[in-house]
Amino acid sequence: MTATATDSRSPRVLLVEDNPADARLAKEAFSEIGARVSLTVVHNGSDALATLRGEGQRDDDVAPHLVLLDINLPGRNGGDILREIKSDDSLRRIPVVILTTSDESKDVERMYDNHANAYVTKPDSVSEYITVIDHLQSFWLSTATLPRERRVR
Repeated sequence: MTATATDSRSPRVLLVEDNPADARLAKEAFSEIGARVSLTVVHNGSDALATLRGEGQRDDDVAPHLVLLDINLPGRNGGDILREIKSDDSLRRIPVVILTTSDESKDVERMYDNHANAYVTKPDSVSEYITVIDHLQSFWLSTATLPRERRVR
């Protein structure tokens, strides 16, 4: 697990991404657009759930404002993780955006059936990827009104 910290008032984003190059690109994109976010990166679904549930964290830690979730993960796939998040009363209000390479209609439908808040296909170019991160940050962390902060368990 990696964390890029800013200050404690910065919006918190949990990126669940097993591909190191894509994780690095996301970090660079947030930096490139000047977003002041606290970005935590985990590489599999088990670590994502542990992070969301506050396992091994300090008592003053709070849940992320946004989860960016890849579908194709080692072990449990993103669909399983999404279902678990959305079936947990203490986690279900956290917006989960699927950020994946798949543009298969069956994947899109399955993720929305499991209550994904949005589904975004990763673009091929770096500049388009930065634009996607900018739009996600602008809407979810600057425009949308999100539930009040929740302490992790």
